Formats: sequence, structure tokens, C-alpha cells
Amino acid sequence: MSKAIDKHTNEIKAIAEGLPFKRVDSPEYEDPTFEAQQVRQERTFVRTTPGMQIVSRFLAERGTVEILSSENTVALFEEIHWCAHNLRELAEKNFKSEVKAKEQVVAARRLVSRMEAAEEELFIANRRLIVACVKPFFWIGQVWLSDFLQEGSKALSNAIRKFDYTRGTPFYSYAQVSIQNRLRNFFRDHVRSGSLGIRPSEDMIKMKQVLDKWREEHSEDPPPEVLAVMTGIDEAKIKKLRPLMAQWQRMPYPPLSLDAMLGESTSSLHELVEDTKADEAFDSTEKAEIWSAIENLPERSRYILQLRFIEGRTLEETGERLNLTRARIKQIQDESLRKLRQMLRQGTNDTNM
Repeated sequence: MSKAIDKHTNEIKAIAEGLPFKRVDSPEYEDPTFEAQQVRQERTFVRTTPGMQIVSRFLAERGTVEILSSENTVALFEEIHWCAHNLRELAEKNFKSEVKAKEQVVAARRLVSRMEAAEEELFIANRRLIVACVKPFFWIGQVWLSDFLQEGSKALSNAIRKFDYTRGTPFYSYAQVSIQNRLRNFFRDHVRSGSLGIRPSEDMIKMKQVLDKWREEHSEDPPPEVLAVMTGIDEAKIKKLRPLMAQWQRMPYPPLSLDAMLGESTSSLHELVEDTKADEAFDSTEKAEIWSAIENLPERSRYILQLRFIEGRTLEETGERLNLTRARIKQIQDESLRKLRQMLRQGTNDTNM
């Protein structure tokens, strides 16, 4: 086999191995006379201007088309997977002549072009679904809107490549769930990291005021219909705002410096929040070392030290608990204290080494 044939064969195999689409097999693909239908709509292009809104610009990019019917959607997926099937079939063939191998490389490239065109047709026709899924996050602000649209676009592309049209599930439903899940995860991750500066809407602030007052009086949340009457907001909108309010209330506050001055006064935040009753760091460390050493003592020795020095029991009371004499309790106590001093002394020496 010549180097040219090897080159063309390896190119076809690389194309087949790099296909991003999930493998879907159909009996029709085995028929050599079968060819998938091509569905291409005429696109309408709109001139974009600097003052155009983000959503309008997003929908205008690469043209606009009509919403696909369920039949055309299935036809596009059938075309994609028929092309993928033929590419995998070509990758398994052995070519004896350079001319034949070159012809098959050209055929493989044409199949890739058809797949990309069908994928773009599905993406362009379903971009309105991205906007519909991003709408609940419009209140965040225009700054973050483009990022949400980008995340929705990634989710839609991923849904197109993973969708199995032979199962009978509507692609619209499958893509909607995929986009919503990705947007929720994107929103949650940025809220937890504190990078997303959320500004609550007027309706959210009004709902929070009513909820706080209701909880003080009834110790529970009001039903949605009651909350709708008290706030003057539609019940359907309240149900959509409740999860957003929960995310807003869980959002971490921006960090503050303890050296920050409070208003026009000369006092710092450190002086305001300082706990004068808290143990010093050295004392806390010393106590932690003592308790760590006590944990290494036998169980009976630990119990005797607890009764004697924490609960304040006398030697007689401790002896009654363990059914031992006063002298024996004193002997175990002294031996335990000696071991404690030895362990603490060794720990100090190890630290100084």
C-alpha cells in the first residue's frame, strides 16, 4: 500500500473517530439506495447595530428561520446520523488504488459538510428556546445576560449531538431540560463563588418583606395564593420568583476587611466584633495539646481524670463509682498526671527540634 493511500485512509479514520454525535443505528442506513432528506430553510438576515439589545443581536446572528416541524426535525437528525453511519463504513474499508482512496476522502468531506449544515439548521431553528430558558434570569442584569446565552448555546449544541431521535422523545423537550439544567448549574456556581452580583427586583424585595412579617406572626410561609393577594403579584410569577429568592438569600456577602473604618467614626470593624471573652490563641493551643495527650491515656485513667477535675468528684466518690479504694484512685490519678506531663514534655521537645 502506497503512502498516498495510507494518508487518505488515515484521514477518513480520523474523521470517523472524531465524530461528536452519539451513534444511532437504523435499518434504513444499511440500504445502499437510501439517502437522507435534506431540510434547508431560507434564512433572513438583519443588519446588527451597536445599540441593538443583546437578545436581539443573539437571535439575528447567522440569520433567522422558521420554527421546525416535528417531521423536519426528525429528518435533520436522520440526515446527521445517516452521514455518520456512512463515514464509519468508509473508515472500515481498505482501498487498493490511490484514485479510489482520494474519491472516498472527497465523499467523506462532503458528508461532514452535510452533517455540519444539518446541525447548524437545528441550532438556528431552536435558538428561541435558549432565550425562553434564559428569561427567568433577565433580572440579573444585562452584564451577565450574554454569558447565560452562551451557556445556553453550549447546552443546545450538546443536546443536538447526544439526542437519539429513534426513541420517540420530542427534541424540544429534551433540549429544554438540557438547557435549563446547565443554566441552573451556571447560576448556582457563580452565586456560591460570589462572582455574580445579584440585584433583586422590586417584586422580590416586596415578597421578602411580606414573607418576613408573615413568618414572625405564623412561623411558616404563606400559601402562594395568600402571598399573591398580599403583594399584588400574579401567583404564577410568585412561583417563578420563589427559587430565585432562595438563591438570592443564600448568596454570600462580599468580604469585608476587619480594619475597615465604620462610617465617619474612628472605630474599626475589628473593635466592633472583637470577642473579649474568647481565649487567647496560645491558651487555646495549650488546651488542645492537653486534650490530645489525654486521649492517649487508658479509658479508666481518662474517666478518673474526668470525675476528679471536670466533675469535681472527691476521691471517695470516684472510688464508689469504680468500686475502688480511695488510695487506689489516688495512685491511678498520680500515675496518669505523670504520664500526661511526660507526653506534653516530649511534644514540646519535638516542636523545638
